Amino acid sequence: MYDINTLDQLAGELAVSEFELLRFVYRSGEFYRRFKRRKSNGDTRVIHAPDEPLKNLHRAIIKRFLAPIPLPDACTGFRPGKSILNNTIPHCGRRFVFNVDIEDFFASISSERVLGLYLRLGFAFPVACVLTELTTFMGSLPQGAPSSPYLANLIAHSLDMEMTEYCKNRGWTYTRYCDDITISGDTTFTLGDMKMVTEILDSEGFQLNMKKTRFLRRNSAQMVSGLVVNKRPNLPREKRRNIRAMFHQASISPEKYKERTQELENHLSMLSMLNPQDAEVIKYRAILNKVCAQA
Repeated sequence: MYDINTLDQLAGELAVSEFELLRFVYRSGEFYRRFKRRKSNGDTRVIHAPDEPLKNLHRAIIKRFLAPIPLPDACTGFRPGKSILNNTIPHCGRRFVFNVDIEDFFASISSERVLGLYLRLGFAFPVACVLTELTTFMGSLPQGAPSSPYLANLIAHSLDMEMTEYCKNRGWTYTRYCDDITISGDTTFTLGDMKMVTEILDSEGFQLNMKKTRFLRRNSAQMVSGLVVNKRPNLPREKRRNIRAMFHQASISPEKYKERTQELENHLSMLSMLNPQDAEVIKYRAILNKVCAQA
């Protein structure tokens, strides 16, 4: 696909000098910041985020080489023009919803697998090695680098195709949003099917996270990517209640929320996507404007 045989060619495609490319390769540890981020379940996730110069180079690699490559429709995360709705709407109103989480998704994608991807894309071996060094850290895809989701999606391409085919033959729907796999349908899902899903993951170099595996029937709250999908995508009742309370407090004391405008904006953005004409959305937007006026 890409006929790039020399570092000089690669540097030209990315609009940087060959010297700058090699500086990032040989001094990569200097360009990453390590920090921890608390997850919603209380656990912490280690983030290795590239500094701005390397991040800009990652963006150039994405734009020039990674983003143009087509992906299966089942792959819904980190794709321009797609949102969480693309991952939830296909599973609405189904008899069952089966959620599978891929264990350590980015960390499980080694530098060797990334190198193999670049070679399959047509880069000469020395060029593929440099691209691998630029987009991996400590032997795998770094959580926090802008290129990691794109590379992970491309490496998981065969997983998506195999899972889609397996589910299609049974009348089911399959989607993957980053490390979050969802299967839904109206027929019976057996232990044999679960074993087959596990085997497909294993064959593609991924492991199932048993702690985050859920089988949800129609008579329970069926969750996909944090949204309830029994009828149409919506936030869980408790989440909606908490958001309502937050905006109520913000309407009473807007000055106390001027440092939390981003949090309010994120909630409003989600509600607007789910129910753009809802009266609460209009009300919350007015409250947010009131808070922003305090800044």
